[in-house]
Amino acid sequence: MGERIFVAVTVATTLLTLAVSGILIADPAFALPAGSAVTPAVETFARACSIRSLAVGGALLVLLARRSTAGLIVLLWVTGLFQAGDALVHALNGVPAAFAATALALVAFGSAGRLTRSRTSQEP
Repeated sequence: MGERIFVAVTVATTLLTLAVSGILIADPAFALPAGSAVTPAVETFARACSIRSLAVGGALLVLLARRSTAGLIVLLWVTGLFQAGDALVHALNGVPAAFAATALALVAFGSAGRLTRSRTSQEP
């Protein structure tokens, strides 16, 4: 039961991240506070971060499908660090997305921890 919940939550948060990344590629203003200017630098940064998220999210889904526990643990920690960094940047800039990024970081760290505990309990 616990593994199904882990998979469901990880897939849901990954799909959410992929969807937001797609939106940001199309409209970088989506992540900005209301009334902020979308400069070429903002467009470049938003799209570069979104492409990174698409790559990491795709890799997470592949690792989930392959049931690659070791790969998932590493990538979940990396994903958690990305999300924690995003949360900090958003918080420092007063962007409400800081709460969502914090929640996604906690999900990634929690999932990595759960997988690590599960894996070590199965080793002889």
